[in-house]
Amino acid sequence: MRIISLNGNGIRACVKKGMVRWWESTDADLLLFQEVRYDDFEAIDNLFSEYWVSLFSAIKKGYSGVLAIAKKPPLNVVLGMGESKWDDEARVMLLEYSEVVIVNAYFPSGALSNKRQSYKLEFLKAFKAYIDDLGKRYLNIIIAADWNICHREIDIHDPKRLSGKPGFTREERSWLDSLEKEGWKDAFRIFNSDPKNFTWWSYQSDSRERNVGWRIDGFWLSPSASKTAKLCIHLDDMKLSDHCPVLLEWGLPITFTSN
Repeated sequence: MRIISLNGNGIRACVKKGMVRWWESTDADLLLFQEVRYDDFEAIDNLFSEYWVSLFSAIKKGYSGVLAIAKKPPLNVVLGMGESKWDDEARVMLLEYSEVVIVNAYFPSGALSNKRQSYKLEFLKAFKAYIDDLGKRYLNIIIAADWNICHREIDIHDPKRLSGKPGFTREERSWLDSLEKEGWKDAFRIFNSDPKNFTWWSYQSDSRERNVGWRIDGFWLSPSASKTAKLCIHLDDMKLSDHCPVLLEWGLPITFTSN
């Protein structure tokens, strides 16, 4: 499977920048979109009429939301984590395929206020319980997300100055540490250990041109799923939003039987 994850910061803006033609050129099987900010399913479905589409929209208009566009429909789709506190903001979608379960998630940002940062930390606890439950039922789990968290110092352009800021706090980084200790893998870091690989840049001060960014988007894989990751790269040449798409190639090994 070739899976692309993208925070598009509004799908209508992305479409104006050529998203549909770009998606068709990628040869990917699945596009997982975060921050849709649009609730007209029929309009989106018409844009991608040759593909299977699922949209989870927030109650608040023009806010949040996750979207999946696939060449092959999943066996099952579950919208939300089962609690309105999180699901009213439409942040989590689960797609079940025969060999893997894929979670499309848009984590809250705590940058606007202390209240939103508290909400984010509560969301982290709820999401951990959610994936712990998934782990009891499935071996291969892929999470594609705008995590809104930088894990390590190499994932952010100025770690000393930004330490303690929302998205780079001890609590958030420790939360990712706990995933890692349980055997989950950051897919990008399986293949690339270099610094200055970012996925989000502010629109201000030519941040993208100067590569002053944060690595907050991508895939984490369950212990079993991490064994069959083939590639994970940033598609940073594609400028559909202030985030860049991230591509994961994943698949179970082919086994041959002798006659």
